[in-house]
Amino acid sequence: MILNLIPLLLTAAAGYYIYKKFIAERLDSPTNNPNVKGLEKDEIKAAVKEGETKQKEVKEEIKQIEKERKDILAGSDADKADKAKEKLEVKEEKAKELKEIETNLEDLKVVEKGGWKSMMPNKIS
Repeated sequence: MILNLIPLLLTAAAGYYIYKKFIAERLDSPTNNPNVKGLEKDEIKAAVKEGETKQKEVKEEIKQIEKERKDILAGSDADKADKAKEKLEVKEEKAKELKEIETNLEDLKVVEKGGWKSMMPNKIS
């Protein structure tokens, strides 16, 4: 009976090692985020605060750009369509930047709390 458990234990240990060594490093989990990897607790807290301020700034910039775009469209300028299109492109770039900041901020917050949730892939958690 005990002899039957030895191969099972060896298989389980080998599976765990393979998962930790090869699979866990490739998962899209908060601990594998390049902006989070290698940071200490104090640095993570500072990065969270910095990320929150950046997020607020970018949101304000997006609001300002949208307001300027509406003012351009309301005006009677001859080339208002071109100017509005440029503002829309700038707004889209800022929206992409905001999305990236938000995902990094989420990962930082999860890693700051620690625990098993920081090792789960983003699609699951």
